[in-house]
Amino acid sequence: MSDPAAPHALPGLARHSYLFAPAPYTVRDALYGGVPLSEAAYRTLDTRLFQRLKHLKQVGPVYLVYPGATHTRFSHCIGVYHLVRLALQHLTTLADFEPEAGRATLAAALLHDLGHFPYSHVMDDIAINGRSLSHLELSVSLIETDAEVRSVLQDYWEVDPLLVADILARRPNPRVPAFLYTLIDGPMDMDKLDYLNRDAHHTGVPYGRVEVQRLIEFLAVDPASGDLVITEAGVGTVESVIFAKYLMFRYVYWHHAARIAGAMFNRAVLDCFLALGVQTLTVADPLVRRVCLSTDATIDAILRALLVEADTAPPPSLELLARVEERRLYKRAASVPCADAPQRAEQYRDALARRAREGEIAQAMSVALGPGAAPVQHHQVLIDLPPTDKFAADVRGIAIEDEHAGARVVPWEQAPRPSYLSAATVAAMEQHIRFILYLYDPGHPQAGSLRDALRGHPQVL
Repeated sequence: MSDPAAPHALPGLARHSYLFAPAPYTVRDALYGGVPLSEAAYRTLDTRLFQRLKHLKQVGPVYLVYPGATHTRFSHCIGVYHLVRLALQHLTTLADFEPEAGRATLAAALLHDLGHFPYSHVMDDIAINGRSLSHLELSVSLIETDAEVRSVLQDYWEVDPLLVADILARRPNPRVPAFLYTLIDGPMDMDKLDYLNRDAHHTGVPYGRVEVQRLIEFLAVDPASGDLVITEAGVGTVESVIFAKYLMFRYVYWHHAARIAGAMFNRAVLDCFLALGVQTLTVADPLVRRVCLSTDATIDAILRALLVEADTAPPPSLELLARVEERRLYKRAASVPCADAPQRAEQYRDALARRAREGEIAQAMSVALGPGAAPVQHHQVLIDLPPTDKFAADVRGIAIEDEHAGARVVPWEQAPRPSYLSAATVAAMEQHIRFILYLYDPGHPQAGSLRDALRGHPQVL
């Protein structure tokens, strides 16, 4: 990173002293060592909503496969704050931006997961009639409405809470240059760089480790668009991030046991929503909001409390939450590459369509097992479908120095030494590891026969 004391950095040093001043507090991080915290950041950590993040595992059910993966959203948010601070220090030497916009970006980095749901991104997969829940939408809402968070932003960060909300929501604001948005949410954002390294560290795998500091040094600003781009020397580092994502999704995030646990979790939550009369998924619904603001440890109790308040019997699938915690997971009966069944893959993206199909398969399996067998309950056969659009080679551009044309920015695909990882290649990498999983309950009295029946009736799947 550029030396803050270098002559070209002095204007930025004076204008953005909040980035360079000695910090009154330090927190010890597993990845970065001592992370300096300003008074504003320290006060943010003490808010009620931020303390809740200590009780949300960063990668949800992955700990069932990798026991070390019990790290939390709390530590991740501190890590993102640290990386954004380093990136802003670097960017003060390249571009001009208002100090309040810089402070708001730092605050947004710390608060970006404030409204995160329990069990990592599992609940994001619940889509009803094309509408899914968004933890980002909830984070923005909390920043705009929570009195304690607003007070900290105004009194300690000295920023308008709406400015922080605009950065997270990517709402156009004339005070926020494009590259500040991209630091929080973009192809090579600091969120992605922290979670890849942090998740790799705690799971004990080498796949996700990337050179964060080097990538920050390769950041540049496109003078035409104002967006964040990468210098030509940074192409290799970007490629390492893409490879890291591929390996982490293949072997960690989409490990079959983690996907099975997520499918069980989602079916229980979905059935509870339906039993409670929820027809549209939105974090603006007070009932849905209570569930979204629960924790890994409290979501079961909160769902049961809501059912009692509504005088509604718990759905049979609610037992799946306890089974996940006890690691009594469903098993795979069959798997189908999404590329081989694109229509099914598209259909199953809707939770209600997926649930209806699960019921049809369960009925068909009850018939296949014969009259003497125990019936297959609707929640004893599940379908799991990984989300889409997790991979992309959509770096905004490559900044190159041309001895004839001078400095210019070209698209990723048009770099002087083009990367093998074109947009099409990266999309194919994602497609290669996306499988529809058909799951069954090994606790069914005829579990072996149920598994064989599912495998022997591919036309039903």
